[in-house]
Order: sequence, then structure tokens, then C-alpha cells
Amino acid sequence: MMNLTEDFFLLFILGCTFLCLNLLNCKPNSLKLAAGVAHEIRNPMTSIKGFFQLFQEGVIEQKYFDTVINEFKRIEEIISGLINLTKPQHIGVRNVEVQEILNDVNVLIESEKNLHNIPIIQQFEGGIPKVNCDPNQMKQVLLNLMKNSMEALPNGGEIHASLSATGDEVLITVSENGIGMSEDRVQRLGEPFYSNKEKGTGLGLMLCFRIIKHHNGPITINSSESEGTSVKIRLPIQVI
Repeated sequence: MMNLTEDFFLLFILGCTFLCLNLLNCKPNSLKLAAGVAHEIRNPMTSIKGFFQLFQEGVIEQKYFDTVINEFKRIEEIISGLINLTKPQHIGVRNVEVQEILNDVNVLIESEKNLHNIPIIQQFEGGIPKVNCDPNQMKQVLLNLMKNSMEALPNGGEIHASLSATGDEVLITVSENGIGMSEDRVQRLGEPFYSNKEKGTGLGLMLCFRIIKHHNGPITINSSESEGTSVKIRLPIQVI
């Protein structure tokens, strides 16, 4: 009965994901992403099933309960990431200073950077023009990049956030001197369920690519193993 219930639930998730992606005109990748969701959910469900079988046999330890809770949190994270990815992105365009957005992100991540003793060094050129963007979405992107940068510094290091103007674009650069990654890994960033983190879903970075694309700007990632990673975002100064 457990196997039948599990398979039905996974089939339901697969079907709902496929339907949502098709409604959002993501047809070329719909089946692949839907299958990825089902696969990613199957892994923690299999683990949870195993622990419940142990509980039925009378093998009860606190560490098992902790693991089950963490696996449920992983399922929740996958579903939340999928919801954020598939829901329509309504862009509330405003003429804003990117420096203010970076300052807000720095405040949001203050406690985390202090906890891990990782300084964030900001370098802003003077006279940076305002850009037309959705400040909340840009804040979401930069917060995601900052957190990824911190996780790439398990042995300490520093993060640099710079802002400059080049021609008709504003350039935002977030870099760190962490573990870095190979070119093959860099090329796969932005794919669903591909992540350098042990339990990452890759959906956060995929959403970042989507948001920047909707702002008519590219996002590029350069990295070298044992040297660090640099992420560059270019936003047009003209009206979107």
C-alpha cells in the first residue's frame, strides 16, 4: 500500500508540474522539469518511508525524527522553489538607484555574514545613473547571489560587491575568493535541479536567470577552481 500511495503522489506531482509549465508556455522543458521534480521528491520520500518502517519495528531514536523533519523540509523547499519559478513574474518597474538595493541586501544578510565572519566589501563608482527595474526582484536576485557566495567560502574569505556604469549599462559584480568550480559546472548553472550544494535544488539560480532576462539584461558567471567565482549582471539604463 505504501508503494502504491508513493507512486500515486509522485504521478500527481509530475502531472501538476507539467500542466503548470505548459500553461506558462514552458513547453520545450516542461516534461524534463516535471520529471526532475518527481525525481527530487522521490529521494526524501524514500528516506522517510525507510524511517517509518523502523518506527513500526519499534526502533525509535531522536536522530531519526530529526532526519525525517529535515527530509520533509527538503520536500517543502522543492515545492516552494517550483511555485516561485512557475508563478507569473509581474515586474513593478521603478526608476531606482542600484546602490540602494545593494545596501538593503547588505543589511538583510548582516547577521549571516557576522556569524560566518565573512566581510562584504562594497565598491561603488560615483555618478551611477538610475535604472528602470523591479527593486524587489533585483533584491531577491542579489540576496540569492550573496548567500551562494557565502556558501562557497567554507574556509573563510571575502565577498566583493561592485557597481559601475559602462556606456548604456549599469554593471553589478558579486565575486568571492572561494572554492570555485570547473567550466563544465559553470555551463550547467541555471539548469533545474543542478547545484554545487549538497542538497541544493538549483531553482533559486534558475529564477535569478529568469528575472534578469525579464529585465533585458544578461547574467554571466566566471569561475576557477580554488580561486573563486564572479557573477556579473548588466542592466540597461534605458526604459525596459
